[in-house]
Amino acid sequence: MSKVNNEIAVQQRKDFGKCASRRSRKAGLIPAVVYGKGKAAKSIMIDADAWKVLAGHHVQMVTLIDGKKKSSALVKEVQFNHLKNYVQHIDFQEVDMNEDLSAMVPVHTHGECIGVNHGGILELEMHELEVICHPDHLPESVIAEVATLEIGDRLLVKDITLPEGVRTATDPEAVVAHVVRPKEEVVAEPEAADAEPEAIKEKKADAEA
Repeated sequence: MSKVNNEIAVQQRKDFGKCASRRSRKAGLIPAVVYGKGKAAKSIMIDADAWKVLAGHHVQMVTLIDGKKKSSALVKEVQFNHLKNYVQHIDFQEVDMNEDLSAMVPVHTHGECIGVNHGGILELEMHELEVICHPDHLPESVIAEVATLEIGDRLLVKDITLPEGVRTATDPEAVVAHVVRPKEEVVAEPEAADAEPEAIKEKKADAEA
């Protein structure tokens, strides 16, 4: 889990709609929603600069501070406007720090792959892995060690060493990554020279005679 201070102040959201959202973004705020088990969803606003700092550390668990009240939440979805380069909306899932949670975490490869050095291509089939753990143990990512993979080898879910206190319900035989041979380039054979027209052949034969 990230060691960065993941506390972020929030305020209640009172205005809704596209115009209100635009005003909020101009004021440096991001609209967000906090979902809780058995609770009504809560609309909030968070500081855009504070979120940018947290996002730079790829945190998945945050502590939302609303006045004197604190709550732990999982970052479920971040809606991003890629055209204008800003965060449009964030969904948080409130979690109980005493219960296990399920979350998707990115898979990162590690190691200089032998198969790649021999001309193969490393293909990552699984970019995220669902993990189950206590909120305090939620990793930022899981590591897929690919150094020993030869051409034709596969790395399965069961081959990944998960951090202590973390498990997964994903099929242990599911392929995470494999090394394949590059597709051979098809070299076009030179086209056969066009046969000479019959009339030319006949003229050549007459000349030789």
